[in-house]
Amino acid sequence: MFKLSTHSFDVVIAGAGTAGLTASYLLASKGLDVALIDRRRKDDIGDKICGDAIAAHHFNSTGLPKPSDGVVRAYVEGIKIYPRDMRYSLAVSTTDGGYVVDRHGWGQELLSYALEKGVTLFSNTIIQDLIVEDGYAKGVKVFNRDSSERFDILGKVTVDATGYSSILIRKAPESWGIEKEIIDRDIINAYREVVKLNKRFEDIDYVHLHFISEYAPTGYVWLFPWDRDGYMLNIGNGVMPHRDIPKPHILMERYIYEVLPDLLKDRVVIKKGTWNIPNRRPRHIFVGNGFAAVGDSAIMIDPATAEGIGYGLYGAYLLSKHVLQAVEAGDYSQDMLWRYQYEYMTSPYGLRQARLDVFRHLMQAYSDKDYEFVIKHGILTGNDVSKARDEDDIINMFDKALRVFKSVLYGKVSIVKDLDYTLKMMKVVKSLYLNYPENREGIEEWSKKVDMIFSTLRNRFKPYIPNGLVDRTKKAIQRVG
Repeated sequence: MFKLSTHSFDVVIAGAGTAGLTASYLLASKGLDVALIDRRRKDDIGDKICGDAIAAHHFNSTGLPKPSDGVVRAYVEGIKIYPRDMRYSLAVSTTDGGYVVDRHGWGQELLSYALEKGVTLFSNTIIQDLIVEDGYAKGVKVFNRDSSERFDILGKVTVDATGYSSILIRKAPESWGIEKEIIDRDIINAYREVVKLNKRFEDIDYVHLHFISEYAPTGYVWLFPWDRDGYMLNIGNGVMPHRDIPKPHILMERYIYEVLPDLLKDRVVIKKGTWNIPNRRPRHIFVGNGFAAVGDSAIMIDPATAEGIGYGLYGAYLLSKHVLQAVEAGDYSQDMLWRYQYEYMTSPYGLRQARLDVFRHLMQAYSDKDYEFVIKHGILTGNDVSKARDEDDIINMFDKALRVFKSVLYGKVSIVKDLDYTLKMMKVVKSLYLNYPENREGIEEWSKKVDMIFSTLRNRFKPYIPNGLVDRTKKAIQRVG
C-alpha cells in the first residue's frame, strides 16, 4: 500500500464503473500516472445492477474497444416499444445494432485494459473526503478496508466517477457553482432481475420496452435477452420516486403474475437488486478547479431510454482529451477544464440529451390509452423516434396533416398539440445548448433560461400515475402471498 502523503498522481479517479474505468484506461494510455479508487474488491469491480444494454454506435464514435464476444450476452438490432396492449409496437433499429453485456465480465475486461496501461488500483477503499486547498481539488482522503489504513491520494486533477451518489460533487466548494441536488422528477428508482426461463423468449433480436403505467408509472418495464438462445432475460422496471407509486420490485412482481405469467412466473432468479439513476439533461456545471465529473456523476444519459453506458463512454473519451491538455499546460483551473464541459454540452451527445429531456416530460405524462393511441395509429413511428434524437423536423407536412386528421377522428387532438409543442421546445433547447457559455461568465443567465423552460414543461406535463395504484398493489400482493 502506498503512503500517498509522499506520492502524487497526475489524475485521481473515484469510481471504477464504466466511465471511471474507461477514463483511467484512456488517460494511462496517454502516459499519465493514474490512480483508480473503488469501494469494491478487485474481483467484484463491474458487478453492477443495470439493464446491461449499449448501442454499438457509441464505440464507433469514440474509437474505444468494443466488448469482446466472451462478455456479450446477446447481439441486438434495436429497440421495440410497446403500449399496454403488446399486440402493437414500434421498432427503432440502428445501422450498427447493439449489445447486451455481462456487466461484471465487461467491467473486469475494462479493468484489465486499465491495469495493463499502468493504472494503480485502490480496491476495497472508501472515499471519505475531497481535499481542497486554495479553491483547488488536490485529491481525496480514503480508508482502505483491507489494511484499516487512512491516507490521502493526491492528484493534479480529481475525477468524480462515483455514479448516482456523486460523492465528490456533494463535497465540492460552493464557489465552483456545481448543482448538487436533483429533484425527484429527474430520478429513476429501478429494479432488475436476471432470470432463467422454462420457455423460450422468441424475439431475442431486440430489447423490449413496455410502457404500462400500472406496473411502471412514469417509466417502463424492460425485457432484454441475456443469452443467445432466448432462455435467459434481464427484466426490470423503473419509476419516479413518489408517495403514490409503490416500490418498483413490488410492481414488477405484479407484472410477472398479471401480464406475462406463462413466460415469467416459473422463472429462476439468478441475481436481482435495486438502484437509482439520475435521468435528465447534464448538470449545468460539472467541472471545478482541479476537478471534473463524468458518467452518472455528471448526469450523462439518454433521458428517453435511461441508457447511460454509452453517454458515460463518450464523456470519458472527452475527459481524457481535456485532462491531458490541462496536465501538459500545467493549468488545472476551472477555466481550463471548462473546455471539457463545453465540448460535451455542445456535442451531439449533449444536444441529444437536452432534447430528449424535453421529450421525456411528455412521455411521463402519457397514460396507457395515450401510448396505445400514439403507437396503434402511427402518430409516432419508429422512424420518428429515431430521428427525434438529433433532427428538428421529424414529421413532414403531409404526415403531420394525416396524423392531425386521425387525432380529430378519435377525439385525441390534445395529443397532437402536445407533441407539436414538445417538438418546438426541443428546438428551443437545442439552440440554448448550442450557445452554452464558453467560460464561467454567462452561465447564470444561461442556467436561468434552461431552468425556466423545464419548469414550464413540468407544469404542463404532470406525471401520469393511475388512481388507486397503491391500494390495488397491496391487494394484488396479498393475493399472490
